[in-house]
Amino acid sequence: MKFELEPVRVREYSPIREEVFIMLREAILNGKLKPGDRLVERELAEQLGVSRTPVREALRKLELENLVTHIPRKGVIVSEVSKNDVMEILDIRACLEGLGARVAAQKASEKDIEELKECIEKIKEGMSKNNMEEVSKLHNDFHSKILEIAGYPRLSQMVSSLGDYISRFTKMGYTIPGRMDKAMKEHYELLEAITQRNPELAKQIAEDHIDNSKSVILKQYEEVQKKSKQA
Repeated sequence: MKFELEPVRVREYSPIREEVFIMLREAILNGKLKPGDRLVERELAEQLGVSRTPVREALRKLELENLVTHIPRKGVIVSEVSKNDVMEILDIRACLEGLGARVAAQKASEKDIEELKECIEKIKEGMSKNNMEEVSKLHNDFHSKILEIAGYPRLSQMVSSLGDYISRFTKMGYTIPGRMDKAMKEHYELLEAITQRNPELAKQIAEDHIDNSKSVILKQYEEVQKKSKQA
């Protein structure tokens, strides 16, 4: 293996297999482990300072998430995220975000609405400073807050998990001229629908927001893939 991983730091009450899974999953999603990298159980165990059993269990769990693939006579390799994967994830996420917005419009308190307004103002401030890394984080905070208001923890977990898969591409989407301004307009429209307690309108705007980002994200995906092949 050409990559290096830090030894596992086990947190109190956290099983070693879960820590190994989290570390490997993050390494794959942040690009430290790249598509096509071969994951050898024995070598991973040595690098992480654990036995082979938690590594084996972590690899099985990663395979269930389609993050790694077991190929006969070759072993376990990091899976490629295809264009179809990105499209599927975005389509599913649009439905989930729409559900979250619809429920949030029914449940939002005045305090919730004020917090959403504050989040949008922080996004505007980040834009004025051209701090796109901060803007991306605040954008995620805004949508996470809506899901929090909805009060469906499983829904929040599902959206977060889907977002992890394509975070490399979504973070770069706001560098496309005009996309951030359009996204801000959509944020204001979504906030207004929630403020008006209009569930169906909030659902539609949330779904359209993801759909409008799709072409930008797919463009970023293609650029990342192109650079990866040239490296």
